[in-house]
Amino acid sequence: MPCKDTENRMVLRLALAGMVLLSGCGGGGSGSMTTMQTTMQSASCSGCTFMYATTNAGQILKFPLRTPPSIAPTSIAGPANSSGMAVVSVPNLPQSPYLFVSDPGANAIRIYNVSAIDGELSEATASPFLVGGTPGGMTSIGTLLYVATSAGSIEALNVNADGSLSRILGSPFTAGSGLTHLAAISSFSVSGASFVYAANTEDPNGSISAFTIEASGALEPIPGSPFSTVPNGGPAGFYGGGKFLYVALKNANAVAAFAIADNGSLTPIAGSPFAAGQGTFSLAGADGFLFAINNSDGTISSYSMNPSTGALTAVTGSPFAGSVASGDTLYVDGLFFVPSAQFESIDAFGFDSAGAVQTLNASSFKATSGPVALASVFFPVIDPP
Repeated sequence: MPCKDTENRMVLRLALAGMVLLSGCGGGGSGSMTTMQTTMQSASCSGCTFMYATTNAGQILKFPLRTPPSIAPTSIAGPANSSGMAVVSVPNLPQSPYLFVSDPGANAIRIYNVSAIDGELSEATASPFLVGGTPGGMTSIGTLLYVATSAGSIEALNVNADGSLSRILGSPFTAGSGLTHLAAISSFSVSGASFVYAANTEDPNGSISAFTIEASGALEPIPGSPFSTVPNGGPAGFYGGGKFLYVALKNANAVAAFAIADNGSLTPIAGSPFAAGQGTFSLAGADGFLFAINNSDGTISSYSMNPSTGALTAVTGSPFAGSVASGDTLYVDGLFFVPSAQFESIDAFGFDSAGAVQTLNASSFKATSGPVALASVFFPVIDPP
């Protein structure tokens, strides 16, 4: 798959690594606008991107990605050791987006309003929302939120206009043993069809449970589910690349690759699983490349993804020096970020047109305590500015 990044773009990204190449805040009204419109526009953060991180010390950190990374993040109290965050926007509502954070200590989901002025968080009146079992990974699609729990089940929730959550009829839905990660993917070939995939880490078959999302948001098991990877493979983080699904196998030091059928069923791609580094935990993808974060040896494996077959080919020089991740990686606008509790930082990495990973040391964000889960919010550019 051809890469969209050019060499010149990569050089520019590296040269400005200390500033992280993302848009900044703007504002200001036009003289032809009404007073109310002008006030709303000048109070909004035009083109801003914010990154949020949970920590093992009970905080949620906020990093504006327009500022030098040496600037300390702001923080609010939050759940400790939260491994799941998701952002959901409700169409045509100025008070959204909402940030949802798993609270393993209270078996609940915390709900936060995200300020369009400066990205600051405030806990919503509807927070917390109790779930059955310890919540972990999350995924969302539209205004639907799905939460993995320690009970081996998936909570299916609808996000209401005020950010409150309501349980979908039939929820929770049974998945498998040691459920950790979820992925919601829209069908590449069937209009309106969407699927949820669940990583059953402790299943001896290293299985993935697969569901169709019904019109109500309920989950219907797909025929043939659960789908096996390798014995005791320990499936973890997902990446959904259109008509293909990739999953990190932390116990097999590999990445499993599947073709997604029209009904959402999974068929292993020839050559799968593909060798990675030690302790493959989390995945990110962009511009035809897949990146695997390997926790045991602190490396990043890089692959080109064949757009026709989904097969992975290791990039020359892979695996590259990386970080020992304490949570899943996050891709934002040409860079991917890895939380590192070992160094209490969030490390930024770029890649060139060949998929070679570049360590951007100047772009490491100090996290003040061990970061766990990451999420980002982008506010569109206001036109006119």
